[in-house]
Amino acid sequence: MGRKFYKKPHNWRWQKFYKLKNSKVSLDDSLGDYHKNKYGHDYDYYWNFLRDPLADINQYISGVHCCEDCYYSYIGMATDEDICEYNYQRLYEKIINDDKTVQNINIGEKLTPPYKMGLQELKGSPIPGNHIEERLEKHFRNLNNLGQNMDLNVERLQTAIGDLSNIEVIKNAVGPKHGEFVAKWACLLSPFWLRSPQTWIKDSGKPILDHLFTLYDVPEMLKQQWTLSEGHRRKYIPFKWICWYIIIGQGGSLKKASKLFGWKVSGKFQHFLLHAPNTIYPMESCLYAEIHRLGGNQLDFMRVMYGRILVIDPTEHSCDTSYSTFWKNTVLWLIRNREAISDEESSLIIDWAVHRYTESKRNQDQGDFGWKGRRVNNVLESSREYAAQLSMPSWVGYEWKGQGWDWSFTDEKNDVWDFFELTNGKQLFDEGTYMKHCVSSYSGRCVSGTSAIFSLKKNGVGVITIEVNPKSCTLVQSLGKSNRRPNIEETKLIKLWIERINRQ
Repeated sequence: MGRKFYKKPHNWRWQKFYKLKNSKVSLDDSLGDYHKNKYGHDYDYYWNFLRDPLADINQYISGVHCCEDCYYSYIGMATDEDICEYNYQRLYEKIINDDKTVQNINIGEKLTPPYKMGLQELKGSPIPGNHIEERLEKHFRNLNNLGQNMDLNVERLQTAIGDLSNIEVIKNAVGPKHGEFVAKWACLLSPFWLRSPQTWIKDSGKPILDHLFTLYDVPEMLKQQWTLSEGHRRKYIPFKWICWYIIIGQGGSLKKASKLFGWKVSGKFQHFLLHAPNTIYPMESCLYAEIHRLGGNQLDFMRVMYGRILVIDPTEHSCDTSYSTFWKNTVLWLIRNREAISDEESSLIIDWAVHRYTESKRNQDQGDFGWKGRRVNNVLESSREYAAQLSMPSWVGYEWKGQGWDWSFTDEKNDVWDFFELTNGKQLFDEGTYMKHCVSSYSGRCVSGTSAIFSLKKNGVGVITIEVNPKSCTLVQSLGKSNRRPNIEETKLIKLWIERINRQ
């Protein structure tokens, strides 16, 4: 029942844990191996989707409620990113003048009417922070509802930018691949320039964005967010992380800013964030910082990473209070019992705990799952029983009549989404095995007519398993691999499908 480190595990996955614990391999190397052996890091795509850093505190979905123009996304299923990109592109084009574009102006040419040069070089040592948190929050408040206050924002940003040649300096400094992209967003944040682009020295070794925005060192993963527009499933700038870049770079406090932006940032989090491993995924750095803030170490961090289902951005309010409490208590339990369990056992425990939590939320009368009084031996026994249950078919030979609710939908990106009902025990078993959850045990509910189970596939690949109450045509639960929650795009599509069912 105790630790198994005296014997090297044969499974490649646990060999990596053994390697981290016993060979003192660097955390950066271990994370590199972790990413190589995964199917790609999908999580940043839907956990860090925030176009507007105020989305959490305003309780609206970024890209849907941030601009009035965005409301038509419900009709045409246009993506939030495309719509917001349209609004920001309009703003950028108006900034550089309605009858001119960046492509056809000459360097040094002045805008007409002339800008009022509001930017001055910093002299001496400014007050750390300089109220950067309040200023950023006010800036993004001004960007709300661009359809109504476009002209006001254009005038404000034109004043901050000054000479139009500043835009060309940024473009040329960044290079042809990302120059236009970065210049647009740098202009949008021009009120926070500390220095003029004209004073940047190419051979100084300091990147143009650090020259514009920072006084202090910033984690590399935040710097990289400016140019991760290609190959990482997004075509837009993640403003949340850019806000962090500016706040840290100008001596501000993430904890203070969290009260204005609706983030969940506690004391000492920023300290641990600055010492996080170098990764292109800010969510992982946040996870590292929060686990260390709770008293964990690198081993605890990698155990959570390999557990996969607990890999979240702990600074967002996208998770409900109940899940946030469950997540924190689970991590604390793993930290307290670090020496009593092996790496493989920690993964079994995580899978079992998430299963128990999701089932408790489904059956409200059972009460919430908690860790109080749970001993290691008992938890390990329950975890192994759950793992064994997943490997055994249940009701494999049974079949039942479907509801006739299958549906196929092609979105504007030509991605094909299929809602396919599972109508026999073998299909449920295969779904549960692939998705790594307990849907195979739901055969009895389907036979009795209590539940209807559907698999949502994207381009033929299963992404979400859905349970529907066939009597009331209501959604009971929808979970992805290892009981992950649907992302924004999937949630929207499921809602559209449920509405379609109710109209039949």
